[in-house]
Amino acid sequence: MSMSISPNLSTPPATNPPSSHASPATATARAYYNSHDADTFYRTIWGGSTINVGLYDSPNDPIPIASLRTIERMAALILPIDSATRILDLGSGYGGAARYLAKKYGCRVCCLNVSEVENERNRRTIWEEGLGHLVSVREGSFEELGMWEEGAFDVVWSQDAFLHSGDRRAVVRGIDRVLVKKGGRVIFTDPMAANGVDQKELGAILKRLNLESLGDVESYKRWFDEAGFVDAGFADLTRDMEVHYGRVLTELEGRERELKGEISDEYVGNMKVGLRNWVESARSGRLCWGILQFRR
Repeated sequence: MSMSISPNLSTPPATNPPSSHASPATATARAYYNSHDADTFYRTIWGGSTINVGLYDSPNDPIPIASLRTIERMAALILPIDSATRILDLGSGYGGAARYLAKKYGCRVCCLNVSEVENERNRRTIWEEGLGHLVSVREGSFEELGMWEEGAFDVVWSQDAFLHSGDRRAVVRGIDRVLVKKGGRVIFTDPMAANGVDQKELGAILKRLNLESLGDVESYKRWFDEAGFVDAGFADLTRDMEVHYGRVLTELEGRERELKGEISDEYVGNMKVGLRNWVESARSGRLCWGILQFRR
């Protein structure tokens, strides 16, 4: 089936070989999200449509509902969106945000994501929902956006993905190139280090992600300023990240017996440790999360 949505988005064939220039961080993310354990965990516990931090009215809110709230809030911040709007979703996961945007606003969305497993699930859902004329999927790293021409997109969108980059400044430079020069908009969330925190205090989290550092708000503001963007605001929602990872931990523990044989004991054990680290680090003020916006 053809997933092309516009000649301007120049969508390639459905499957692309991994780039030989992928950073170690990208290679780690690809291997992790392609694994059976990770795919089963995110489909079963996280809801299978999105892999993003949610917004919570109550700590007991269902994860998919909370995750959708984040998408809805982000979309409201970048209005107007219409059928002429071209959006690039970097690190799109299962494609829930892209499909939401396409269905609600009739806009064209191109998903770029490193995991072949997630991308295939996204493609199947796009086909099932009749969105092939609006949404396309490409395998690849958001550190390498050279496959698109300059000014190919009106909006760059990303949720909780840039932490997996080994060169976030290069990501910003790529965004600068593919966005229209007049009126281009960037909106994203990212689990970050709190400003001024010694990254050594995040050692357990960094080790699990095979990263040397996390981004932080001030660094993102500096990099986008260097690229000629205007800071359009940061909504600090760190409390929601703390609640979210706690909610995921509770769901995992409550369904652990059900998942026996579906996900390895080692993965479940490591995930529980990792989730507790995220919760404790957010609660103690070492981590930060929220919505960042930049405009031309």
